Amino acid sequence: MIRNWLGMIGSVYLQADDEPLFDEIIDTVGDLCFYCVKTVLESVATADKVCPFDFAHFWEDISFKSGPLVNPELFAEKVGPHYRRITHLLSGHGIDLVSLDSDGNIDKLLPIWLENGVNIMFPIEVGTWHASIEPWRAQYGKQLRGVGGTDKKVLDHSYAAIDAEVERLKPLVELGGYIPCLDHRIAPDAEWSNVQYYCEKMRETFPA
Repeated sequence: MIRNWLGMIGSVYLQADDEPLFDEIIDTVGDLCFYCVKTVLESVATADKVCPFDFAHFWEDISFKSGPLVNPELFAEKVGPHYRRITHLLSGHGIDLVSLDSDGNIDKLLPIWLENGVNIMFPIEVGTWHASIEPWRAQYGKQLRGVGGTDKKVLDHSYAAIDAEVERLKPLVELGGYIPCLDHRIAPDAEWSNVQYYCEKMRETFPA
C-alpha cells in the first residue's frame, strides 16, 4: 500500500529523508487494518467470540525475484508489531490459520511473518528459483503451511508434462499442511484441453 502511494523510489528515500513521516504512514496503515479487522470480527462474533471465518488473509506484495523490496530488519522493526497485533486479535476470535500473499522470493521475510503469527504462505513461486515448501518445512517445521507451488507452464506443454508435475507434487503433499495449486492465474498460452486434463489428474491423484 505504501509503495503504491509513494512509488518504490519514493518509499526508499522517505526512510532516510523523513523517518518520522515514514513511521506515521506505516502506523496509520497498520491502525486502519487493525480496526477494520476488529470491526468485522465484532460484528459477526457470538458471545464466546467464535466467528464463521476459517482463516484470515494478508496481501503484502513485497518481494521480487531477487528478494524483498524492503530491508528485512526494517520490516521486522516497523511492520512486524502491526502483524502481531492483528494476528493476536484473530487468535482471540478462534482464527489460527493466517495466510499471506506475496510474489517473489520471500525467504528473508518468511521468519518475520512466522514470528508474528502468519503461518500460511501463498504463492510458492516455482519461478526462476524453484521455490518449494520442502526446504521451508525442513527449516521451520509444521507450523509453516503453504498453498501453490505448481508449475503452470506445463499447461502449454503436454499431458506427459502434467503427469510429471503431479508426480513431483506427491511427496510435498505427503508433508501435510500443503495445498498444491497453480500460482497466480492460468497463463493465456495454456491449452484448454491441458487445463481440463490437469484438473482431472489433480482430482484423481489428490482426492478430497
